[in-house]
Amino acid sequence: MYVTALPCEAAAGETIPGELRSRGRLLLHARFADGRTIPDRIEEQGPSRIRFPAAARRGRSLEGIILNTGGGVAGGDHFAASMRAGEGARLVLTSQAAEKCYRSDGGLSRLSVDLAVQAGASLDWLPQATILFDGARVARTIHAEVAEGARLLLMESVVLGRTAHGERFTYGRLTDSWRIRRGGRLVYADGLSLGDAAGGVLARAACAHGWAAFATVLLVAPDAMARLDALREVADAVHAARTDVEIGVSAWDGMASVRLLARDGLGLDATIRRLIAPLGVCDPPRIWHF
Repeated sequence: MYVTALPCEAAAGETIPGELRSRGRLLLHARFADGRTIPDRIEEQGPSRIRFPAAARRGRSLEGIILNTGGGVAGGDHFAASMRAGEGARLVLTSQAAEKCYRSDGGLSRLSVDLAVQAGASLDWLPQATILFDGARVARTIHAEVAEGARLLLMESVVLGRTAHGERFTYGRLTDSWRIRRGGRLVYADGLSLGDAAGGVLARAACAHGWAAFATVLLVAPDAMARLDALREVADAVHAARTDVEIGVSAWDGMASVRLLARDGLGLDATIRRLIAPLGVCDPPRIWHF
């Protein structure tokens, strides 16, 4: 669904017919051939698109930029992405801009991500932030299958409310479920559930003490645990330089995890960029260069 204006409060009770809900689906299979990674299969449905700018070509890797031509996600919309890096492929995926989730009329917006990384392959999932407008209702799931010895980097950030406009996220819903399997075995499971009273919960000192932006970063790779010291150095430097960002790192069982909490999206974004190199990304996505 194309959103050109937000509904006014007087229209909050109106429900958009189901046939007007947006259904976006994106499928990409990438393979390694002749010394580089190339698209092997692409399917696009609804407003979901993917592009491969010539300026983003880099050695063996293929960089894809995901677009939502509808301009955002409204209540009841469903967007699904299925990405696969074939044997030996190097795939880097990001988004054109932050994904905006608008205030819902009651419907739940669903965002589904399925990733597969085959033997000897690498996949970096690095979308820009998801911004939840006040009153948004979003359920997101991320599933990944990683072959033994393959590499997966997941980075997802969320900003609650349009902080640059002074908006606070006082009500709405967010559920987030991650399930990562390596060699067919479940190695990582994470879940978040913020109910309709999310604003009050996040205001508590033991939760987020009113801060509006957070991110989870997960690296599944043979060298993940060896990167712990470098990640801790970044965390120490951030804590020494900033009072608006909290960061914690850990590593176990061939994985490294970073959790971030920030007062706003600007502080979160600046810190994420400092993590790129220690996570093994030599050059961030071209669209990040602004």
